[in-house]
Formats: sequence, structure tokens, C-alpha cells
Amino acid sequence: MSKKTCDLNKENIELNRENDKLNYLNKLEKNRIVKSEISEKQKFFVTFPYPYMNGKLHLGHLFSISKSDFESYYKELQGYNVLFPLGFHCTGMPIAALAKKLKDELNGQKTDISTKDIIQSLGFDNVEPFTDPIHWIKTFPKLCINSLKNFGANIDWRRSFITTDINKYYDSFIRWQFYKLKNLGYLSFGKRYSIFCPIDNQACLDHDRRKGENLKPIQQILYKFNINEKILLCRYKNEGKPIKLVIGENLRFISFKYKEKIFISEKIIFDNLKYQVSNIEYLEELNLKKNKDFAIFFNDLSINVEFVEKDLFVVKTELSENFRFAEDLKFLKDAENQSSNIENDIKNLSIEDKLIQTDKFVSVYIPEGEVISRSGGICVVSLLDQWYIDYSNENWKNKVKKCLKNMECESDTRSKLEEGVDWINKWAFSRSFGLGTRIPWDDQYLIDSLSDSTIYMAFYTVKNFLFEDLEGVEEIFPSKLLSNDVWDYIFMGKDLIPELSEYSELLSKCKKSFEYFYPVDLRVSGKDLIKNHLLFFMFNHVAIFDEKYWPRRIFTNGHLMLNSEKMSKSTGNFLTVDDALARYGKSATRMCLAVCGDTNEDANFIESNANSYVLKIFNFIKSIEDEFNNSDNSSKNVDIFLLETLSFNIKECIRAYDIMKYSDVVKYGFFEMSHLISLYKVLRGTNSSLIRQVHKSMTQLLYPIMPDFCRYLLDKYFDSDFNLPTIKLSTDKMISSIEYLKDLTKKINLSKIAKNKSKVKILVGDKYPEWKLEIMRYIDESGCPRDESIKKDKELINEILRDIKTILERYNINIKKGNIFLMDYIVYPEKYIKKFNEYEIIKEFKFYIEDISGKEVTVEEDGESEPFNPQLKFY
Repeated sequence: MSKKTCDLNKENIELNRENDKLNYLNKLEKNRIVKSEISEKQKFFVTFPYPYMNGKLHLGHLFSISKSDFESYYKELQGYNVLFPLGFHCTGMPIAALAKKLKDELNGQKTDISTKDIIQSLGFDNVEPFTDPIHWIKTFPKLCINSLKNFGANIDWRRSFITTDINKYYDSFIRWQFYKLKNLGYLSFGKRYSIFCPIDNQACLDHDRRKGENLKPIQQILYKFNINEKILLCRYKNEGKPIKLVIGENLRFISFKYKEKIFISEKIIFDNLKYQVSNIEYLEELNLKKNKDFAIFFNDLSINVEFVEKDLFVVKTELSENFRFAEDLKFLKDAENQSSNIENDIKNLSIEDKLIQTDKFVSVYIPEGEVISRSGGICVVSLLDQWYIDYSNENWKNKVKKCLKNMECESDTRSKLEEGVDWINKWAFSRSFGLGTRIPWDDQYLIDSLSDSTIYMAFYTVKNFLFEDLEGVEEIFPSKLLSNDVWDYIFMGKDLIPELSEYSELLSKCKKSFEYFYPVDLRVSGKDLIKNHLLFFMFNHVAIFDEKYWPRRIFTNGHLMLNSEKMSKSTGNFLTVDDALARYGKSATRMCLAVCGDTNEDANFIESNANSYVLKIFNFIKSIEDEFNNSDNSSKNVDIFLLETLSFNIKECIRAYDIMKYSDVVKYGFFEMSHLISLYKVLRGTNSSLIRQVHKSMTQLLYPIMPDFCRYLLDKYFDSDFNLPTIKLSTDKMISSIEYLKDLTKKINLSKIAKNKSKVKILVGDKYPEWKLEIMRYIDESGCPRDESIKKDKELINEILRDIKTILERYNINIKKGNIFLMDYIVYPEKYIKKFNEYEIIKEFKFYIEDISGKEVTVEEDGESEPFNPQLKFY
């Protein structure tokens, strides 16, 4: 008996209330400090997209982070030297926009969503400091670190940092990256149609949007109707001859002036056009129904006009039904008068030229759906001067495809990434508003948040050698010496320049750390980043680094729902990390996250489940304590059953870890193990040392899911190192025996004849009838496939059926009955393998059948019964 068991009874405290159990568990769980250094071990480098620092972490963040965290602890169990770092993203416009919105709100301006309320909901009474974007950056990363420490994350916090030019080291690193891309010829400058936020006065790409992610600018062809020296612009699609025009009474039309001509259009067209054409002048809003010019015009066109209350502006034709305004505004060609070719009419002209010079048509770009920026702006399409990353470069794409081909990822994720590589085009990366790193050769622009977050994983490998804090204030390597030469030496293997010789030893450590830990072995991310961040992650890695440093595995997951509903602050269905940990503790929260979901399908965190796990984990530790008071070490068949099932569960649990299916980890590592112990005791197993083996294996297997809790158990009760449990037995003889026993008991309980009968005689046979044996010999000798695939080979099946028919006729067996047995034996041959002595098993565990069925059992050998199908006689 271990010396650590002598005072177990001292902790025999009556804990009735749920809070008592949670408090008890919380006291057992102690955080540890993680430091990952170069070693002789094989490394494993796992990363997760650094969270954006515009608030506290919520349960959705934690769900994705947990995937990285579980895998990092699992690899630690396997003996790897694990590095799991985490930084904090502050680049872009959201923080700056929120600070500005708060300032406007405090000055009395109305806003669509109250930033003040949001900040106060996070526990800050004094919101005034948050009018400064820098205050956000100094506040939330520290809160994030505290939350994840309380979660028990396996993170080396020495490697954490913030982005933007506040951090001189990261700023220099990003500038180096973009010089690299520029020198490789992947950057260009020019005008491009881009989704644009009028409030922020800059391009609004995916991460800058509150609504409309992945929506792009689309071209609309406008037809030009001349009406009394005015030009009406109407959306066009060649569909058929017009019959009837339907106009929504509430639809807003405006007139504008351009080069001395008056144009009329829907407001949505003008709102986009004014950002694509210079010197355009708004005049007034119009009501088409009351305007005489339009009434005459519509009559002249011989088109029936109907005004309706809905916001429609469509044409009915012989070939089509009403078209919704949001999809297409269709002015169709008059077959007699409008036969000009659109392409010939509008090609090779700028939009300014098209408005004036084309006879019938003009094009304009609008968003393909509603896009709302994080500032609350309704976005339009603008023709902007932009710096671009040319992701459309075919040679570059081919390198990415090679990287993806050799990368490990789920089929669904792979197919989406492959689609993304084909789809992606030039990406505008310059911004004029927000926080971040300025383009080194054109510092009027900032680099956008999706472009400064593609290779920062390399920065993790060296950060702790360069500075100590998050912002780069506590310098180790002098920031004044930062240059492209520093990063070229560390990451590109170039020679160290003489000016850096004083720090050669320090920079050599950086270089060795990078070369040891890189590449990224696992990148975990939400599925929403597949079509942007993860694509950029691959593109930039293959552009800048040698092939040996290309990423090896990507794993993505779905969004997290809370209690089967979408998480939302506005509805109150929302949990921060701190709230979840306060309610359920770290172990129950982690276990609940593990079972939420494992694929790109949306997952579901059920709070009642999390609450129940508190009790389950509490009962688990109590069951471990109870076994130390029992010393029966008998050996029986039931002990073999326990060891076989234990081995099976270990094997399945490890398989689940390998494919990152954590719901199965909990299934086989916790629930099936707990059920095994219960069944073992029902089967009158009494070997306490074996039960302790199961408990120890559970603790080892669950270490990645509940690390702090399991560390306590392993240290106190098992004197064990942190490693995976070993397989005890590779056979499954007793597993099959007990499964058979359970099925037999169920059959007895379900028998209608058994009602009101108190006894059952089980007649066991050990030989199949001759006709079955002959069929079995025929199939065994035929060499035919022994699985479901044979059903596809109709010719072979028909040949077998013909041969078998003669056997059945010889024994006078019904053909249908014989064929059913035949196919069952072909497809499921394992059912007919005698793994155990049926009679002896029933005899040994007769008490189990009696206990479960409530009937007195006798068992006899019988020549009439077939193997594994005993006759039952009730009396």
C-alpha cells in the first residue's frame, strides 16, 4: 500500500450541495508554468489563430482553443516536446472604430449599437478610458491570459505578444515579410473595385465586417432610357420582350448631375456610383408615380405600369415571373429597337466615359449582398487606389497546391481549401484607418489584419529571446538594431552582418529555436477562416520559407452554439470564458467542450451537461478513493473480461486522439471505462488491483482533457509518470462472451412466453445442422469476398445461389431460409467463429442472467440447438 494512502479517510467529507463538489474539485486543480525549450526530444508545434483583442474571450473562442490544447497535452503524453504559444491580434479597424464610436456616443451622438453598454457588460464601470484604442490593447490581452490560465491551457506565455507598430519587434517582422513579398514580385498597386465603408472611409474586407463576410463586388449592367432630356438608369438582363413594369411605391429614386446631363436611378445605384465616378452631383429624391415625365414615358413604351406597396422594381415578361428587386432589376431589350451588342457598347471605356459615350448601356459595381462594417456603415463598392497581393499568380498557386497535397487535413476542409486556392484573386491589403504596421515603402497605408497574420507562427519561436513583455518595452535584443538583416539571419539562413556581431550568441539561439520548432505541425482554426486566413497562411509560407518549413496539418471546427441556440449578447444566450469557469470549473468545462462536436458542423455546449460533469468527475475521484480500502486480488474469467475491455477502450481512445475526435476520447476514456467497472462488479468481479488499473488508465487517458485534475490524481493515488497506458490484452474472447451473455439475457426478458414464468431452462448446442455445415464448407473453399462488396457482383451471387440450391433441395430446406443463412455467413463470417465455450460461460455467469431477468436458470447441453442460438424453455 502506498504511503500516500494512509490518510485517505481524513477527506471523508459530506458534500451534498453542487457548489461544495465544485469547490472541492477546484481546490485539487493547480496550474503549472509551461516552458518549452529546445531538447533532444521530437518537437510538436501547435498553433491557434491569435484572438482579436476587442473584448474578453467567450466560449466560442474557448471551443476552438480547446482543440489545440487537447492535442498539445496528448502529444506531451506521447513523449513529444510540445510548443503551444498564443499572441494577441490588435491590427485593423475594429478597435479603432469601437473607440471612435464610444467617443461619439459619449458626446451625445446616436449609434446603432451602444459601445458603452458592451464595455459595461464586460465589467467596466468607467468607460471613458476606452475612447483611446491603446487602452483596449493594454487591457484585454492581460485578461485573456488570466482566463486561459484558469482554463489550464498548455501555453508557453513567455512567447506571447501583441501586434501593431506599438510592438517594434513585431512591426519590424511584418515589414520584413512584405519586403520579401515585394521582392518576389507578388505585390502591385492600382485601382480596383472594392467593398467600401463610407463611415471608415476605407476598404472593408471580411474581418472588418459585422455582416456580409465573403461577399464580393459584382457588375450590374444598366440600361439608359432617354426621358425628356433626362437619362433613366435601369438594371438590365436580356430575358425577353417587356410586357409589364412593376414599381414599388416606397422604392427610392434620386436624380444626379454629371457633365451637364441629368441622370435618374435607384438610390442604391447612386450610392455605389458616386464612389466610382468623380464630380457627380446629387440633385433630389423623386417619386416616379407622381412624376409626369415618367407617366408619359411609360405610356410611350406601351408597357403596362403597376405601382405596388412592396419594394419592387421589376419587369414581367412572357418568359419569366416577377423578379425580386434584391436579385435583379430587369429592363429587357425591346426586340425591334434595341439590338445592339452590350459588350461592343461598353468595353474599353472607363465608367465616366460609359455614362456619357455609350448609346444604351453602362456598368456599375455593387455588393452582391448587404454588407455592414463593424462601424455600422452600410457598405458600397468603390473604385480605390490599393496595394494588392497577387494571389492569382498561377506559379504561386501551384506551390500552394503542392503544399496542400502533402498536408494532413479532413476531407471537407481539404475540398474547401482546394476551392479557395482556385477562387482567390488579388487581395487588397492597404488600409488608411485603424491600427497596425505601415507599408514600409508607402507609409500613408497600413497593412490589413488578414495580411499581417500569416507567418507570425515563426515569430513565436524567437520572441522570448528578443523581449520579455507583450509590447516589446522590456528589451533583451535592442530594438534599435532591428532590420531585415536580423530576420534574414534567423529565418533565411543568411550570414550575420558585422554590425550585429555583439549579439551573435543571442541571435544564434533565435535561429536554432526556429530551426528546431518549425514547421507548424498543427494549425487549428474555426471553419470561417478556411477561405481567407488559412489560404493566406499557406500562400505566404510557400512564398517565403523553404519547403521543409511548410505547414503539416490543418484542423478546422464549426461554430459553437449555446444550449442549442446561436450565441448572442443581445439575446443573453452568451457565456464568457470567465463565466463558464466560475459556473462549472475547468475540468467540467473542458470535458463539456470535448463532447460538443468534432467536425465542421456547428457544435453545441449544453450547460446542463456541463453541470452534470461536475458530479461525474466528483464521483470518479470518490470511486478511486473507495478502491484503496479493498484488497481482494482474486483471478477469474471476469477479470480477463475487464482487461480485454480495458485494452479495447485504450486502443479506441488513442485512435480518437489521433484523428482529433475528442467526443470519442470522453466516450471510451471516461464513460465506457466507468460502465466497465460497474459491469465488472455486477458480474461479481472483486479484484481491486484491476479496478485500480482501470482508474489509472482513465486518469492517463483523460490527462489532455482534464490536465490539472489528472495531474493531482496521478501524483496522489498512482505514483505514475505522465504517459499513455499500455494495452493489457489483445484478445477479445471474454468481451464476446459477455456481449453474448447480455444479448441472451435481453432475449429472455423480451420473450412473451416468459411472462408469469419464474424459471427458464437454457438448452445449448455446439454443432450446426449438416445443410449449414455443407454451405459453410462450400463458401470457405470458394474464395469469394466475405463482406458487403459481394452484393455488387450479381453474376457471382447468381452462380453461388445456383450451386447452393442443390444443397438446399437435397436437405429439403426452404430456399428463402437457406439463402438468408448463406448471405449472412458470407457477409458476417465472424458471427460463426466459436471464440468461447458457450455452455461453460452460461454456467459460470448463470447468476448474472438470474439477477437481471429475475428468473431461476438451469443450463443443459442439447443436440437440437445450434451454436449461439440456444432454445429457451420457460416454466
